[in-house]
Amino acid sequence: MSVARRLAAEVLTRVEQGGAFANLALDAALRSAGRIEPREAALATELTYGALRWQLQLDRAIAAFSDRRPEELDVPVRVALRIGAFELLHHPTVPARAAVHEAVELAKELRAGRASGFVNAVLRKLAETRARPPLPSREADPIGHVAAKWAHPRWIVERWVRWLGLDEAEKLCAANQEQAPAAVRVNRRRATREEAQAALSANGVSSITGRYSPDALVLGAGAPPALDLEGWERGLFQAQDEAAQLVSLYAAPREGDRVLDACAAPGGKACHLAELVGPAGSVLAIDLHERKAQIIAEAAARLGHENLRALAADATLPLPHHAGAPPEGFDLVLIDAPCSGLGTLRRHPEVKLRRTPEDVDRLAQLQGKLLVRCGESVKPRGLLVYAVCTLLPEESDEQVARFLAERPDFRQEPPPAGWASEQAHADCLDDRGRLRTLTHRTGTDGFFAVRLRRTGHNLPA
Repeated sequence: MSVARRLAAEVLTRVEQGGAFANLALDAALRSAGRIEPREAALATELTYGALRWQLQLDRAIAAFSDRRPEELDVPVRVALRIGAFELLHHPTVPARAAVHEAVELAKELRAGRASGFVNAVLRKLAETRARPPLPSREADPIGHVAAKWAHPRWIVERWVRWLGLDEAEKLCAANQEQAPAAVRVNRRRATREEAQAALSANGVSSITGRYSPDALVLGAGAPPALDLEGWERGLFQAQDEAAQLVSLYAAPREGDRVLDACAAPGGKACHLAELVGPAGSVLAIDLHERKAQIIAEAAARLGHENLRALAADATLPLPHHAGAPPEGFDLVLIDAPCSGLGTLRRHPEVKLRRTPEDVDRLAQLQGKLLVRCGESVKPRGLLVYAVCTLLPEESDEQVARFLAERPDFRQEPPPAGWASEQAHADCLDDRGRLRTLTHRTGTDGFFAVRLRRTGHNLPA
């Protein structure tokens, strides 16, 4: 059995049983495997992400030839079947007999040997035609058709169709099934974009400049994890999608500003803001968990941002006295709020398999609390930036509307000077001047952000 299939099965099992994020689990698995051939690492990546992206489709195909539904099977059996089904349905160059054989051997490797006959029987039937399961009629059930065709939960497609319309919602679903390129943000305190690019190239990693962020480098296919790249330890760059970089640029702090990043882990935006405000400014980055605050502090130290302080604190409560918040409030407060994460499905396809409508309702309540509490930390005439990496109105526009209705001392502010006239940035703005990146339009993660200026009038008692 190939190393790639074993590694993919290990990662998928961790995702299924332990709730791991696939990207982190895969990086850890590849690192622990030591020196393996690049093609094996590439195949492990493709099998892992492919099985997750198409899981809903694969399970429908498996169920058609099984007397038990996939969710009724033991995890090792499900994993072996999904990997085999993915190869049969999405790898036409792999001989059917080889795909079935490898899946059976994988079941044995996963200590599900007693089920190997079952795995063999199901996949042999699927291998006879290698046909994907039939789709609901686009005319009779358009939402079901799109959901089944692109392996998305129906409830997500329903909300996107209600918001974007059927055709554009389908384009978004299709874009989510593509592999997201790795991207880094160059740390201008340590290198120019050209110097960072040269350091990568010298070690065999190709890159191109980003389309939207002046600090972005998009890495070529097959690039290793960011922390294994030449220049990482020297703090030349930080792993960050281009849309996430745009949030800090959209916030546009001034040099010398005092900034609060209220939900800062893993620290990409906090470090970017620390770079933008310069040595005369400061960033207080807080996160609910002590370990995550420590990760932010470690990132800041590696990048040389001595003006960033990381602290474990609950952003829905008043800041603790030892936080050292300025008594008049912060010049800028960023809330990169916990959200459903549906803008990151290219990188985290497991998210669509885990999220429920109830999760959205719960997260929306938390987002509302964060807006109210963090608004109190903005000084008069200071700026509050609310951001989420999701594409649901309930977590973006509707949150902003409620906040502005409750807080007449805030008003929406236009994007930073020059944004609307720059075509690249204009592609990322909606008709109200809010930052909104849609994956099928921009090729980035899906993000939303809005600038809210505290006017200094009608302040709450």
